[in-house]
Amino acid sequence: MAGGSEAVTPEEVFDGDPVALAIHDEIRRTLLLLDGVRGRVSRSQVGFRRDRAFAMLWCPGRYVASDVPVVLSVALPRALQSARVKQVVHPSAGTWMNHLELRDVADVDDEVRGWLVEAWAAATVTGHSKVERPASSRAIGTRKGEHDT
Repeated sequence: MAGGSEAVTPEEVFDGDPVALAIHDEIRRTLLLLDGVRGRVSRSQVGFRRDRAFAMLWCPGRYVASDVPVVLSVALPRALQSARVKQVVHPSAGTWMNHLELRDVADVDDEVRGWLVEAWAAATVTGHSKVERPASSRAIGTRKGEHDT
């Protein structure tokens, strides 16, 4: 990482919580099948990006009293209309950040995977992309400060 700071691991982000780590691992497996996905781990979150960030995992218990192991924040060009969404914020034109509380790895189901693929497709410079075949056999590129998560 830049500035000589030590690398942070997902285990550190989620304080070793086995449920949070299992959720992270399931989302990571899903996203690394998609072309051009890079992961980045910081002290506060694990993020995934293509041309720009589109999904972040973080531990709400670090900031507020919460028994939720992980919040998944998904950047989309629309607000999701689902009871599963805890909160939606509109940080910039054309971007809605949809926050989902995930309590178990089973919460990472086909609906959530669909939203992640939609966010991945929108995370291009042009803002749209057709879904391509999985890139599981291709290397996932990283840039300085970005690490396999």
